[in-house]
Amino acid sequence: MIGRETPAIKYDRALTLFEESVLSPDHKLRGCAHNQGCYDELMEIREHVIDYLKTLREVTYHTHADESDEIKTAKLIAAKEKSAIESNPYTKWR
Repeated sequence: MIGRETPAIKYDRALTLFEESVLSPDHKLRGCAHNQGCYDELMEIREHVIDYLKTLREVTYHTHADESDEIKTAKLIAAKEKSAIESNPYTKWR
């Protein structure tokens, strides 16, 4: 059955697995972040990645796409760009 799945189904499954890897706590990595004094920054980056993964799921592989899907995709992209400009997460490290 796996060989007959569409690219959209495979992509969705891969995205779900990646989300699980980001969401599952990695105690060794978090311990290293504590030791190196960058735990808060690691968690901030994690939140940015989770938000980005949500946009990937929302804008990729629309089934029977129509004009409303294109509008929604454009709005998500604009919101993501606005968020990146407003938060500019790297300014505190420079």
